[in-house]
Amino acid sequence: MFKKILCPTDLSERSLSAIAKGVELARLCGGEIVLLNVRPEFMKRKEMVMLRVSASEFLKDEGDMAVAARKIMEAELVKAGGEDVPHQMLIREGDPHKEILEVAEQLHCDLIILTTTGRDHLLEHIKGSDAERIVSATHVPILVLPVT
Repeated sequence: MFKKILCPTDLSERSLSAIAKGVELARLCGGEIVLLNVRPEFMKRKEMVMLRVSASEFLKDEGDMAVAARKIMEAELVKAGGEDVPHQMLIREGDPHKEILEVAEQLHCDLIILTTTGRDHLLEHIKGSDAERIVSATHVPILVLPVT
């Protein structure tokens, strides 16, 4: 049924909890889990030049953050008992909901597992959450896990 399950995470405890559900479903369906971390784009190269920020130092820091994100996702996968489940780990930079939708389409995912934030930020009340934007913009089935 679900052969490719996308499980995006912002590395918060709340979103990492969805990995266990993704592992469980992937195992039940004989599928694969795709763990995705999307970090908002901090600064474009043109802005770095204008502000005289060292692009090489910035890129090194970005690389270090990507390695750290991958280690966190790997640890959570092991914690969920999913090291034997087929999986991919992706790190992207950009607008989270847009990147999630793009990955889901590119990889032909059958399911997206999201967690909610519980609307604890004023900005989410004004513009809506990433989960709401994804639900309204995709044809892929979505499992939304509430805040616990």
